[in-house]
Amino acid sequence: MGQFTDKLAIVTGASRGLGKAIALELAAEGARVACLATRAENAAAVVDEIIAAGGSARAYGCRVENSAEVTATFAKVHEDFGPVAILVNNAGLSRPMLTLEMTEENWDQQMDINAKSIFLCSQAAARQMQGNGGGNIINIGSILGRNAFPATLGYCASKAATDQMTRVMAIEWARLGIRVNCVAPGYVQTDLVDDLAHEGKLTLKDLERRTPMRRLGTAREIARAVVYLASDDAAFVTGEVLVIDGGWTAFGYYQWGKS
Repeated sequence: MGQFTDKLAIVTGASRGLGKAIALELAAEGARVACLATRAENAAAVVDEIIAAGGSARAYGCRVENSAEVTATFAKVHEDFGPVAILVNNAGLSRPMLTLEMTEENWDQQMDINAKSIFLCSQAAARQMQGNGGGNIINIGSILGRNAFPATLGYCASKAATDQMTRVMAIEWARLGIRVNCVAPGYVQTDLVDDLAHEGKLTLKDLERRTPMRRLGTAREIARAVVYLASDDAAFVTGEVLVIDGGWTAFGYYQWGKS
């Protein structure tokens, strides 16, 4: 029996990377997991892995930046599993581009996926939670919500918005028994980081050298933080942004040492 037995968790962007790790950890703690991805088949492998381990999960296709699809998907999940108890807003997009070259489409894509989706999904979840004893919402932010980097205007703006949405929702919904928190990872070994490295938009060795702990984080380390925030161990925690970055933000200087 896990600490989330019989609870329903919805994880957006659950097909790979952090979303996959979070879905697996919540399932390991007994949660029934609704794995959302742009297309249901994208999350099928994650669902199969959860079921093979003895858990319960189902994949749903949903463009989380589209209000009609969010409404329909959350209604379908409720029909299949009952009311949501845990929502993890993990879906994210990074499209690096210098500001003078940045297009309106680039801006809109990042703000829609990284910020608008949190508003839509959190609102849909809270409407179920408020009549069912409350629940927990965990948003996945980034250290780029508080640290500026070139060519990341849309991403930084959307992640700063994530931090503030977390705080506003937390103080509004505390009386409803809904806790809202955020995990802000530093650089983590995920498909997204690997893709950016492959495209030449960042260098893994430079990231490791810049991080005081001299390594990237792991997806499971972030997932375990999500489990903590969703658990009764964090019963008095709301409106917080938990930074997990190996000391990056605390250090605050780009270069340190040679190895």
